[in-house]
Amino acid sequence: MTLEAWLRLALVPAAVWLASLAARRWGHRVSGYLGGMPLIGGPITYFLAADHGNAFAARSATLTLAAICGQAAHLLTFTYVGRAARWPVALAAGWSAFVVSSLLVAWWDPAPAAALALALASLFLGRLALPREGHVASRPSVPPLEMRMRLIAAFALAVLIVWSAARFGPVVSGLLLSLPVTGSIMPPFTLTLYGSDAVARLARGFLVGLTGFTAFFFVLATTLVPWGAAASFGAAVAAALGAVALAARVPRPRKKA
Repeated sequence: MTLEAWLRLALVPAAVWLASLAARRWGHRVSGYLGGMPLIGGPITYFLAADHGNAFAARSATLTLAAICGQAAHLLTFTYVGRAARWPVALAAGWSAFVVSSLLVAWWDPAPAAALALALASLFLGRLALPREGHVASRPSVPPLEMRMRLIAAFALAVLIVWSAARFGPVVSGLLLSLPVTGSIMPPFTLTLYGSDAVARLARGFLVGLTGFTAFFFVLATTLVPWGAAASFGAAVAAALGAVALAARVPRPRKKA
């Protein structure tokens, strides 16, 4: 790989590092907002567009959009299992939910509009089903080990997707882009250090952040080919920020008695 390629890949863990610093300053929920945003998937999709063309990246973005249902299933499963079991069991259960959801998405192979509907329904139901948090959690202090794991995992995923894109095509790339990398590192540490209420708060923030993820990849899936990369990514970033700002103001849907 060239020096340029390594520098591009380094942008991915750099984005995760900034999100981790925000967690230290503003707490679990804001950490979740940023964890759900396309801090990893956004730069990698840009690399896919540059290396394989806008049509390839748009198809990949559609599968990433549809696989958001897997991320929501992962978070919801981890949160509930984590209330009764330790983090390895909760993480295994969360990944199982993600894998099953993603395999169904790959089999379905939806169009952008159907993928958007699936993603939004998953996020709505996820917010509705999450348990309510109890006491107010303390501001998180990100352990050095967690920080290193976040950065290593983000970089490894970037390398894997860039390497596999030409070999396996946009469907596999799209599903890999939706892997819950940050969602598999932050919740276990949060559960161990702060307890299940903090995990629920983090998961709720993730689901809000995934609203931005949804907006980002829907814009890419529908505009990359007709608009080109520069205009499409600019619009996607604006849509992501606007979606998160709007979703953060929407009260949690009430469960029916």
